[in-house]
Amino acid sequence: MPTGTVKVWSGSRGSGWIRPDNGGNLVYVHKSGVEREDEARAARLEAGQRVEFQIGQRPKGAAAINVRPSTSPAPPSRVDRNQPAAPTPPAPASPEPDEEATAGS
Repeated sequence: MPTGTVKVWSGSRGSGWIRPDNGGNLVYVHKSGVEREDEARAARLEAGQRVEFQIGQRPKGAAAINVRPSTSPAPPSRVDRNQPAAPTPPAPASPEPDEEATAGS
């Protein structure tokens, strides 16, 4: 079953987009495609949430169905070559030499 991360979720619209772990295009998800433990509760996802899903067809095209929280770890992050590299933290300061230790030398 494919896995991914919720990129955007609009609770007011009841829809959003999932970024698949295997790359490719974002996948549309509607609240009707989200599994719920309690039918009385509204379907809800959160941006950044890891999910498992299947691809189904809706009238306007492909969409995620059977969406549920994922128990698998996130894949290693990809390097975006268009982003500047993170700054390297400064090296820790070296301790001052002990005067007594150097006086007897």
